[in-house]
Amino acid sequence: MFHKFFSFFILFLLFSTYSNSLKAASIEHSIEHAKLSNGLDVYVVLNHRIPAVFHAVIYKVGGMDDPVGKAGLAHYFEHLMFETTGRFKDIESTMSSIGSQFNAFTTKEYTCYYELVLKKDLPLAMEVEADRMGNFNVTQDKIDREKNIVLEERKMRFDNHPSNLLWEEMNSAFYRNGYGRSVIGWEGNIKTYNQDDITRFHDNYYHPNNAILLIVGDVEFDEVMKLAEEKYGEIKAKPTIRHYSNQDPAHNASLLVTLESTEVKEPVLYFRYRVPLFKRMDETSAVDLAVDILGGGKSSKLYQDLVLDKDVAVAVSAYYNSLAFSDGYIDIKITPKSKVDLNTVERELGNAINNFISEGITNEELQNIKYRYKAAKFDNLSDLTHIAMFYVPRLALGMPLDEIDISHNKINDVSLEDVNSKIRTIFSANKLIGRLLPKGGNDDKNK
Repeated sequence: MFHKFFSFFILFLLFSTYSNSLKAASIEHSIEHAKLSNGLDVYVVLNHRIPAVFHAVIYKVGGMDDPVGKAGLAHYFEHLMFETTGRFKDIESTMSSIGSQFNAFTTKEYTCYYELVLKKDLPLAMEVEADRMGNFNVTQDKIDREKNIVLEERKMRFDNHPSNLLWEEMNSAFYRNGYGRSVIGWEGNIKTYNQDDITRFHDNYYHPNNAILLIVGDVEFDEVMKLAEEKYGEIKAKPTIRHYSNQDPAHNASLLVTLESTEVKEPVLYFRYRVPLFKRMDETSAVDLAVDILGGGKSSKLYQDLVLDKDVAVAVSAYYNSLAFSDGYIDIKITPKSKVDLNTVERELGNAINNFISEGITNEELQNIKYRYKAAKFDNLSDLTHIAMFYVPRLALGMPLDEIDISHNKINDVSLEDVNSKIRTIFSANKLIGRLLPKGGNDDKNK
């Protein structure tokens, strides 16, 4: 969940000048790695296009690590890190004074703090993050204030958005481990956070040997390592604590999650399928391609079938969540055409999935989707921020460097048999169905 403020900055024009210049021929980025004596992992990706640097500190703690009864604590702590009373007492002013873009976000698996700065300001960015890592301390008034801010964020992003509430309930029903807890937290849990929770959380997770430093931009590896040793090297390591999610047991029955709201004008239907945690990244690539063919835009099979041919829906999409410590999932989202019975849409979607299982895909479809998939990924690597955000989750999940393929060339090795085998296995299993429905004055047939 992104922090509450942004600083817009002078570098925007610099970055936008090459936003469309990244081509397949130049997509290769060398990434180098070293570790400081205190355990801090340092990764450097060289990019000399402009005199700017993306600096990120990634802590290996996220919503899945929240203690039972304290859902949202990792996200709340992200807020508190902007209120530290260390050397930099007003981080917003400090970073804004140099024209930096800076922010933070919390996921299920990790928490990331980042700054996008001119090359000359990299030492200051390091000083700010090192100060937060080694000298964290907050006052009670800031603890209380941030708790109220998070509660308001909870209302704004979830409680007032039925679609997000349904998604949260689907996660809770789908997962039986820490992935089922809300990253932003639930109101009853948020209100219980106290000073002991905060101190323990920082001591457990916010230290160099539980963190990753990622630098992307106009630097050299040796100069980064020298600077990192200077700014971070004196911070002491602590025992590492990590509660990795257990492999989630398969559901023995399909699940139905229904949410009704007066804020909903038209119903929405979800099909969610479990995808096992794979040992090799090339297995996730096969699923990526299958999902793109099934529901990746207006050229997809589901759009052709349900929107154009059957005329029962106005929109359809499919999404694959693969970067996780636990099982992933495929979400298919359908917006029915007005006045079309939701049961009819569900039946037609089920028929379309069954056809997808039985027919699979052709070699021509596979080659076409490989080309489109790579082209789309290249478009998403148009500046330092996007390049960094490609690496952040993969490094946070501990993916070996030889499996991190920013060129996406390994997608070429995915075979037709791989894709069709994944289609048969995944879509033949039990699923979770999510229904978002209007409440009051709506046709009961949709219920």
